[in-house]
Amino acid sequence: MSAETEDHGTIRSFFTALGDVSSRLVQRYLPDAFIFALLLTFLTMVIAVLVTPEGPADVAIHWGEGFWEVIGFSMQASLALLTGWALADSPPVKRVLRRIAAVPDGQLQAIFVVALCGQLLGLFHWGVVLIAGAILAREVGIEMDEKGIDVHYPLLVAAAYAGLLPWHQGLSGASLLLSATEGHFAEESMGVIPVSETIFHPFNLAIVAGVVLVTVVVMPLMAPRRENATTVPKEQLRGAEVSDLAADGGETANAAAAAQLPHRTRESAPKEALLDSRVVCLGMGLLIWIYLGYLFATEPFMDVFDINVFITVMFGLGFLAHGTLRSYIDVFYEAIKGASQIIIQFQFYGGIMGIMVFSGLVELIAETAAAYATDTTWYLFVFVSGGIVNFFVPSGGGQWVVMGEIYASATQQISGTQMNHMLIAFAMGDQWTNMIQPFWALPVLGIAGLSIRDMMGYVVVLFLFSGLVLGAGALAIGVFG
Repeated sequence: MSAETEDHGTIRSFFTALGDVSSRLVQRYLPDAFIFALLLTFLTMVIAVLVTPEGPADVAIHWGEGFWEVIGFSMQASLALLTGWALADSPPVKRVLRRIAAVPDGQLQAIFVVALCGQLLGLFHWGVVLIAGAILAREVGIEMDEKGIDVHYPLLVAAAYAGLLPWHQGLSGASLLLSATEGHFAEESMGVIPVSETIFHPFNLAIVAGVVLVTVVVMPLMAPRRENATTVPKEQLRGAEVSDLAADGGETANAAAAAQLPHRTRESAPKEALLDSRVVCLGMGLLIWIYLGYLFATEPFMDVFDINVFITVMFGLGFLAHGTLRSYIDVFYEAIKGASQIIIQFQFYGGIMGIMVFSGLVELIAETAAAYATDTTWYLFVFVSGGIVNFFVPSGGGQWVVMGEIYASATQQISGTQMNHMLIAFAMGDQWTNMIQPFWALPVLGIAGLSIRDMMGYVVVLFLFSGLVLGAGALAIGVFG
């Protein structure tokens, strides 16, 4: 058993009780993610009918218009998720994760390590943290079980999912990258804003540090007095073993994977050779990096780093990390299967977005905020309203498409405000309510073998305390910006 003390201090007892209460409430009342999306659709329709001039038939039409409005961004977001998944599920990354998983010797250490790694992964790429974080949580759970150390597995998985909290302020922040991309949809109203003025701005970096700190403190504090035994579902372990065999290559691995992966069929000898050829796979990875090397050598990194370049980077890393096309294709197959609910739900959230945009509901929210805001409080209004809208449109880039020009126009109308500060505040609000929106938790839960109700209660607690840090940060930007 762990040598960690059983004596709970007052602070830790408070957080433990808070986590338990929140978990019980969520397990009782939170619906499944897809049902949640459908309920949000109907709720948005009712709100639009009540507070805008639109009637029920108009709102239904707006839903249909929005359903396909996001198809272009859905492809970008899906590629970002799938390429991140493929990298996270590659042999070298999983070897590193397993080495990290072997480090903790107690429950508090385990939760702290997963929480800290999750924050760092989230700042790198939102798709990577969803997969690598879940894999790390699972591996830590397995290691703790083998060491005979009790650990609260749902809390461990929640600590991994918490890595999504700082994502929009990090390197894959959709609105920040889109705004740095020439020709983006809001360029006429706000111009092109390089990432040096958003992602790498001192205000943003300071707030990120606060978010990371509150996460790695709050999550371990919720560890229960009587630790629950690790319960990593056996079917998930079997699935992981098949994936590892397929990814590591070799005749035995290929045969075992072929027997268990339903998309595998017997290929001709030339095709088998091409699939197993390291030259082809590594050659493609090198080709991508030659292009990226030329791009970064001839243009300032801060000026060219946008969402498309980021996806290209992830493709290049994925080819190099897997080494063979067989490994890369197999992991992509599993990624598409695992992310299928998310990809499908993009369109339904597009419908919600259509209702909010075409009915004027989003504009009403932004104009209400602008009407009562000053140059000091505007960023706090952006943060809060961004968090509210994210609850209904959980795609950060999709929400920026909805809100971007409205926020830009309002920022121009409020004397003393700056576009880059508004972008930072928006990113903070968007990422914040991911902790109470189950949309992005689906791949994490699939790998961990849990339901949304098992872990969401713990991230709700983090939502409350991180909101204090983020809200204070947004207000500080207005005061000192």
